[in-house]
Amino acid sequence: MHQDVMPTPRRVILCAVTGDAPEPRLSGKWCPPSLLWPPLAIGLAALAVRLHGLGDKPFWLDEIATLHRATDSLRDMTVDSLHADHYPTYFVLAWLVAKFGVSQWLLRLPSALFGAIAAAVTYAIGARSAGRRTGALAGLLMALSPFEVQFGQEARSYTLVTCLILVALWGLVGLARDPAGAATPFSRKGACRSAWATYGLGTAAALDVLNVAVPWLAAANLAALAIARAAGAGKRGFWRNWLWAQAGILAAWAPLPVAVYIARRGAFIDDVGWAWPAGEQTIWSIIGPVYLLRISNFVTAGTAPAVVPPLAAAIVALASVGIWRLRRSPTVLAVLGAATLILPVSLGLISIAVPVLVPRYFVWGAAPFFVFVGAGLGPLSRPQFVALATAFIAVCLINLAPYYGYETKPRWDLVAKELASQAQPGDMVLVNGYYAYWVLGVFAREAGFDESRIRVIWKPDEAAPPPAGHTLWAVYGRTGPAVAETADEFQAALARLGAASPTQAIGRFITLWSYPAAALSASLMP
Repeated sequence: MHQDVMPTPRRVILCAVTGDAPEPRLSGKWCPPSLLWPPLAIGLAALAVRLHGLGDKPFWLDEIATLHRATDSLRDMTVDSLHADHYPTYFVLAWLVAKFGVSQWLLRLPSALFGAIAAAVTYAIGARSAGRRTGALAGLLMALSPFEVQFGQEARSYTLVTCLILVALWGLVGLARDPAGAATPFSRKGACRSAWATYGLGTAAALDVLNVAVPWLAAANLAALAIARAAGAGKRGFWRNWLWAQAGILAAWAPLPVAVYIARRGAFIDDVGWAWPAGEQTIWSIIGPVYLLRISNFVTAGTAPAVVPPLAAAIVALASVGIWRLRRSPTVLAVLGAATLILPVSLGLISIAVPVLVPRYFVWGAAPFFVFVGAGLGPLSRPQFVALATAFIAVCLINLAPYYGYETKPRWDLVAKELASQAQPGDMVLVNGYYAYWVLGVFAREAGFDESRIRVIWKPDEAAPPPAGHTLWAVYGRTGPAVAETADEFQAALARLGAASPTQAIGRFITLWSYPAAALSASLMP
């Protein structure tokens, strides 16, 4: 008779570092705590780097949409979401959080938590795919990726949908590891009920949050072909279970796109100005941050200068070794490969007709790729793994550190403070478009900017001379990836105002200048 023996503290600590742990004893009542240490440690590490500086960077355009919906009535929030082609699921959560406050820190907290859970689930996927060492490195890469940290500090739904898709992927890998169980009817002994449940519920919930989960549904159905093949004589039973799962997923998801269709009266997406044009720079703006741990420019194409340039090459090399290693588990390789490749392939094909190439749509695709990277170090002995993994993670931390001081979001908060300190009652402020007007309005109230006494406008043809002795201020800045007009075009439209003060750069994305009353052109007079 086997007796359960509690592991020593040294064994528990070693498990957290190496990802090694004894196999669970299915017949006993005790589950070794060492099995929980690696994902718990990874999740806590991921949470720590996401909580650090969580409220430091200002809201940008999409987050301000979250802020407005979170402070609306539940009905108005739902209607506004549906009219914007968004499902209200995440915004209901934001609405509940807003009952406790609407600070940047608090509204971003759910994303930090979901990002930390996603890193822990990445460990679980890697451990189930190729062993606990693979899972440990994959989970730590997910924890320390600057791109994943960035979205863990974003009051939007991307880490939630990532977390749910990874739960589904964890279940799908479980089905791939046991094709016979996957083909067993749900009601019979030996059926992979927990794997089916995590796949089905995770997929349905992800689809109910955001449509970036649709490529995941396509990837899962492609991966199902490999699982069915591995099931051999049980192939028919697997397809029966699969069809039941897909029926449940579609039944849970279908009401939401129907609601959007009704709310928009049959209209489809009619504004794609938020996506960058396809090209080499756009492709690098996705590959670099999502897969190679580069820091994203976020609202403009490109990446920040590399802190550790060889890191990208090391990631590619390890991923290649990991793919080669997983050839011995072809079904698992097929599942992870579909999860990694279908997302960029499908969005690339869609972008031929409709621009959709923005990095945030790729956010969930990093985890299965990181499993390949982790598998590259998995076969090493424990001392070798500990030494190389420790060095690798140290480099990742060095690579992450500049993210916190890098301006990834336009500093409209500083614009509001500058105007609050310089503009006088009776002055006028002209900004470059409605979105800039909308964003500035949020920070203006926080900065004590008196909009009732300083008029803010966004249409140049509305500009009129302020009262005698007052100033017209002009602000050009980015609010998100979309560009309605360039800074040169905006300034050219104001040439008729006469001589302006020298431009003042406010961060990387915004410039401010003024037209003193004495310099205003007489052509502005009514």
